[in-house]
Amino acid sequence: MKRHENLQKLSREHHGSLSMAKKIAAIAETGDQQALIRAIETVRDYYDTELEAHFQHEEQTLFAPIFKHYREYIDLAKPLLKEHGFLRILVQRITPETAREDLRDFATILAAHTRVEERQLFPVIEKHFTEEQFKAVTDFTPL
Repeated sequence: MKRHENLQKLSREHHGSLSMAKKIAAIAETGDQQALIRAIETVRDYYDTELEAHFQHEEQTLFAPIFKHYREYIDLAKPLLKEHGFLRILVQRITPETAREDLRDFATILAAHTRVEERQLFPVIEKHFTEEQFKAVTDFTPL
């Protein structure tokens, strides 16, 4: 699907999220304890190096304008924002004892979340955002 040029970076990151979710789901299905322990580290590294910055980018440049200017779409944005919070907590709480279930949950939620953003949120943004709002998306630098 062709995305507005200012959303293409986020959309490419979404592709990475879907790939990660698929990989983690496959590992969770095996139940192999050593693979699960390695997957915990893989998920935490992915979160630390990519996912948290991606969440901040969306929260500050996509969700904030929706909550301020496009309130009719809050029912779409609010669950996505909550999922960011849940995924943050989930990454931190995974232990070897809970790895199989928590990694399965992480993969399932991340994949579904990403698809909703791509299929529902991004079309709303493409339809309504101003050039100034799109510029903020492009110019975002994580802290």
